[in-house]
Amino acid sequence: MTTTLPTRPETTGADLRAQFLDRGYLLLRGVLDADGVARARELIADRLTGRGEEEMLTSEFLQIRELAEIPLRDEVVSTVRRLVDGPPALYPNCTARKNVYVPLHVDDTFVGPGREYAWEPDFVHVQGGLYLQDNDPVTGGAIDVVRGSHLMSFDGYGRVPADFDTPNWTVGASSLRETLDIRAGDVVLWHGRLMHASTPVQVKVDRQKYGVFFSYGRQDLRDNSRFLTNLAANRVRTMNGISGVIPRLAEIARLRFPNDFPDWFRCRAASAGIHVPTL
Repeated sequence: MTTTLPTRPETTGADLRAQFLDRGYLLLRGVLDADGVARARELIADRLTGRGEEEMLTSEFLQIRELAEIPLRDEVVSTVRRLVDGPPALYPNCTARKNVYVPLHVDDTFVGPGREYAWEPDFVHVQGGLYLQDNDPVTGGAIDVVRGSHLMSFDGYGRVPADFDTPNWTVGASSLRETLDIRAGDVVLWHGRLMHASTPVQVKVDRQKYGVFFSYGRQDLRDNSRFLTNLAANRVRTMNGISGVIPRLAEIARLRFPNDFPDWFRCRAASAGIHVPTL
């Protein structure tokens, strides 16, 4: 069962945070309406024109106000503030992606040597994704999660490498894995340590997959610096013996707030009480 943001007035911030910390995710329905979804798809399609998987640099993303406003929307910010239980920090880890499919994993920034702090009991980090198509267990479109996996550390301290072959065959193939009931325009907020994957495509359809992604933490100088440092360290990756630079992560290491952010973004973040940490 997908955990959707309750709308009852008696639901408190503590209730929402407890749900999030128990299951590892929440779903916000209808952050964009049908017209907003169509417009966002059009804007991304105009920028990402290749045939394969692509993602925007943060600087490109910030130039498109209709996309860059999504992490700053009131319903997103108010929920994140409850989940982090303190002043929120929006990282410059914002992008739009086309046709990106990833296997079951926990993001490298939270696993392995030097990331032990992310497994401390009071640590919280919120990854956000707004999907621009419905999700379906046959044709894909969004995300699968392993419910409660943010509470599982295979050595007790999160020091194991980010290699999830064994979990893929255990909890990743168990009833804990959920294909989330996501409709175009919904936002998923998930804990940084949660195991997740793109919903696999069983039958291909004539449709591009688009999404907008962002990261929030609690305003904390040490944790904010650790996350950004680990993110920047991932800018060089080696696959099949070949090393290459990931342009988006390389740029994040160079971005500075406030100078590299548009005026409207700085004003909107300030009015919402959002800190934007950069290196």
